[in-house]
Amino acid sequence: MAIIGLDVGRGNAVVAALNEFPRNPKRYFSQHRRNFLRLQANQEGINTLLSFSPQGIVMEPTGMWYSAFWSACAAKNSIPIFWVGHADLSAQRHSYGFKNKRDDEDAFCLALTYFDDRFVDAHERKRFLTFEAGTIARIRELFFELKQLGKCRTLEINQLRQRLALEFPELQKQYFIRSKKLGFSPALGWLASQHNYSQIKNKYARSVAHQIGVSISGYTRAHASSICNTEMRITAAEKELTPLLQKQQFKAYIEVFREFGFGIRNQALLLNMIYPFDKFLIDARPWVEWEDINGKWQKRHRSLRSFQAYLGLSYTIRQSGEQKTKKFGGSDICRSQLYEWAVAVVCPEHAKLNTIVIQKLNAKFNELRKWDSDRNPGNDAIAGKDAIIRVLFMATRLLFQELCKKLTLR
Repeated sequence: MAIIGLDVGRGNAVVAALNEFPRNPKRYFSQHRRNFLRLQANQEGINTLLSFSPQGIVMEPTGMWYSAFWSACAAKNSIPIFWVGHADLSAQRHSYGFKNKRDDEDAFCLALTYFDDRFVDAHERKRFLTFEAGTIARIRELFFELKQLGKCRTLEINQLRQRLALEFPELQKQYFIRSKKLGFSPALGWLASQHNYSQIKNKYARSVAHQIGVSISGYTRAHASSICNTEMRITAAEKELTPLLQKQQFKAYIEVFREFGFGIRNQALLLNMIYPFDKFLIDARPWVEWEDINGKWQKRHRSLRSFQAYLGLSYTIRQSGEQKTKKFGGSDICRSQLYEWAVAVVCPEHAKLNTIVIQKLNAKFNELRKWDSDRNPGNDAIAGKDAIIRVLFMATRLLFQELCKKLTLR
């Protein structure tokens, strides 16, 4: 029986097997490095992995699909998985004296982490990440499917616009909005000869392209057809996602999310990051500490900080003399999605969504913009970004508070 450290790559993984924490990790690694194997994602690799009779597998959540193969293999064979975050593994690697980042070193450090008594939080709980199975796992898959499909659609539309600049200039700058009824953009459906759209048909009849002897090419129509297919896949994924979010177990979460104006994609991402909410609580209550700082007692809301870290709004401070820098940590995707949400929903001067939460955030943003503009005239772009980040910290604090009211007082 062994604990397996598994460093996952594209189509392969490096295995390091340990039965206990070695007395000298660096020396043990040098002496046993040749025993660490690189397995391919095939039947032979699975058989080799199972030959160790693993008691558990320690992995990083590398990518959505690379680690999913080995995770599925472990689940099929009832092997528990222990997930270690990227930042945690980096810290562990340095604490064991490894300055480089190599696959076999990472696999070895992952296995070491399982046995390391120091890898615990303030409540003596192991700091392994948790990923829920069942419905929440499917919600996570659908979010990333929509994310990938959205990127593909944007790329294809940008390519299409280049062709339309010659073949149908009047349509080049038009927004292509998916129809809920059709499942694709009507204008693109017309271009692909899949839909009769009189408005675009008449616009094309008057197009200047006819005067220079240019017509819509087969390439452009095929490209439009490809985009329609992508949009249909997006529509199908959203139709599957919607009823999953409406399940009773998520009802309280969704009610809070709607107050913030989160769409179904952001709802899916947030659920994936923070469900179940109990993981941020101690004995069903938020964890709050008081610290004596230079003779003054200051409140430290540990549960809130952990919650914000999951949403990509944690940071580390590095200070050297009078120089102090901050570096963001946590989920980059979540932080990026929240930033886009703030720009679209919170930051407009007159916010369209008229909820108490949005009014508070909008007022805070406008206050920060005015304050920063007064302090830094001519530097609005930087002040604007800084204001949005501050609003995101306020938004996630309000989100935590609202979820506490809904979920801890039931």
